[in-house]
Amino acid sequence: MARQGDEQLDMDQIDMSMTFSPAHEVGISCGTVTIDPGRAKVLIIWNNRLQIHQLPKGRRNVEEHWFDTALRETHEETGFTATPLALKVPTRAQLPKRALPNKGKGYKKPEILWDHVSREFIGTCSYPDPQSKSPSFKTVYYWAATCDSTSTPDKDTQDEGENLVPKWVDLVDIEKFLRFGAEVAVVKKAVADMKRSGHKIGEQ
Repeated sequence: MARQGDEQLDMDQIDMSMTFSPAHEVGISCGTVTIDPGRAKVLIIWNNRLQIHQLPKGRRNVEEHWFDTALRETHEETGFTATPLALKVPTRAQLPKRALPNKGKGYKKPEILWDHVSREFIGTCSYPDPQSKSPSFKTVYYWAATCDSTSTPDKDTQDEGENLVPKWVDLVDIEKFLRFGAEVAVVKKAVADMKRSGHKIGEQ
């Protein structure tokens, strides 16, 4: 056993539970839960090839920041330009030293930031990628965003071969549309984070 502070760390247990994956077996996609708060609607897509409704998302470009991927993919797949939301997203990300409160010697950084307003991702969905021809475990990172559902989307934004139809649906009906329960959970998380951050939903 190794001791860190008041905790004992079982290094053998850590060793047994730790895994390695080469980069080419790790799929990283990013997307948004884009909500029109006043009309209580959320932006989804109809995937004609798979015949399912999904949240907009897509793979990163090489060296692209994940946050930028989420916004780019949302625009490419739907034609709508999403504006990211700064929310009280509970996160394990840490504040930089310059932003830490001056609490004197012995101050310990919190394990989870609960009430710091940021544009951190709100959650992930993970699964073995069934569309990959080689072994790949895929994780999709989602950010909360907003957009006016009555605005006119840009045309011809999708990649060649994509046949996606953007739709704005009522938040209360989201479980009737999205094929995957994990994506429903992501939408509910976005709504919860928006409400705890003071956003009104369904009040124009």
